[in-house]
Amino acid sequence: MAEAEGGPPTVVRTAEQVTWKDPETGYVRRVLSPPHPSLKGELVEVWLPAGSSVCYDVSPLPGLEHHLWMLDGVLSLEIEGTGFRLEKGDCVRYVLSGESRFVCGKKRPARYLISMVRA
Repeated sequence: MAEAEGGPPTVVRTAEQVTWKDPETGYVRRVLSPPHPSLKGELVEVWLPAGSSVCYDVSPLPGLEHHLWMLDGVLSLEIEGTGFRLEKGDCVRYVLSGESRFVCGKKRPARYLISMVRA
């Protein structure tokens, strides 16, 4: 936080936030945080359609700290072999080095925020 306080505040308006949609699954990621070369955190909103899943073999940055907060729906999350069932309001914190899997139930989509912090 001290690094953020050392410079002028930055704002990224909704229309300027980077959004990416996977054409195969319908998975949508929206980067909420303004980019800053000196800061280590990022906030991302994710929509995972009902009945879909997203898997990663490795972390994009080994040792990346995640805080995942469920906004809506139900999500089955597997982090390096440990499973979690998350519902609206639940929050899980983990450090990711290996594989991860995000699975949405079949009834309704899941929406969640992930705060990622580099070591």
